[in-house]
Amino acid sequence: MGIFSRKRRVSTEGLRLDQSWDDPELDAAYAAVRAGDDLSAGLGLLKASPISTDLRAIRMTGLANAAIGRSEQLELRLQAIPGDPELLVWLAQTLVFEAWGVRTAQRAVNVSSRQFATFHDILRTANDVITAAIDAAPDDATPWCPLQWVALGLQFSARDKELVFANAVARQPDSYLVHARQVQILAPKWTRGPVEDLLRFGRDTAYKTQPYRALGTGILSLVLAEAIVDIAQDATRPQAERDARLQSLILDRRDMLLDARANWWRPGHHPEPADIETHQAAAYTLRLLRRPELAMEHAAHTKGRVSFNPWAMSAEGHDALTGFATAVADKMRT
Repeated sequence: MGIFSRKRRVSTEGLRLDQSWDDPELDAAYAAVRAGDDLSAGLGLLKASPISTDLRAIRMTGLANAAIGRSEQLELRLQAIPGDPELLVWLAQTLVFEAWGVRTAQRAVNVSSRQFATFHDILRTANDVITAAIDAAPDDATPWCPLQWVALGLQFSARDKELVFANAVARQPDSYLVHARQVQILAPKWTRGPVEDLLRFGRDTAYKTQPYRALGTGILSLVLAEAIVDIAQDATRPQAERDARLQSLILDRRDMLLDARANWWRPGHHPEPADIETHQAAAYTLRLLRRPELAMEHAAHTKGRVSFNPWAMSAEGHDALTGFATAVADKMRT
């Protein structure tokens, strides 16, 4: 299918990894936390973010990313104000990121037993913190976001993973991050489940998305990206069968993504916190679906903000920023 870029030297100057938002206040707090400053700016920003909103979830995730390596400082701060819902959810997500940093995104066969032991220990601690965060703010969907990653890492049963998702969407039905993380929960690379289950989730999410909202486009883009990589790299099937599956399961559904895009990216759309995430995901998948002109349009709206998923998914081993920069240099042609 020719879906992966060839290697080439490109500049990634000006690009930002895993900062996919258009939020100057979050930019400032993120920079302060990364610089080792006092945590008050981040805490104040979270407290100013309404519960069960994409704004709060994206800010929480961004601040947790900035705080990787500083979880002990968050714990000390929590001792001073025990039960604080914002500190609890911030600490929980930070611990989750630290845990996955130990495990890495490698296949299980490439992760050592020592890595797994540390990974699971940190996730169990995170699980305890999440329980406290849910108790502190029972109506907030935000703590359920890190719980999805805990459920994946600690290998909750399929039923329990689904219960986590159900509890999250009961509090915020249109949560972008909850749906994006559910894509990973269902992805065959983690579950070894059928790719059809993942595709069904993407279809259902797109169908239920309200007009002008980013949810359907972003989630369907992530779903199709995961499905394409899974099918293309399935060494258990001959190439002819993989090509046939790509045609029937992916290319024949291209119009579904175009319809979701038309539902979102049209006159009357008002900016929302998930727009940047959606632009970078749509750019990736539209490129794979051989719509380079549309992919370039969305790439231009990312403002140089790139997420690890999906841009690190490359058979050539590109990191996310290089993968994005290479695709832009090639004008999104595959």
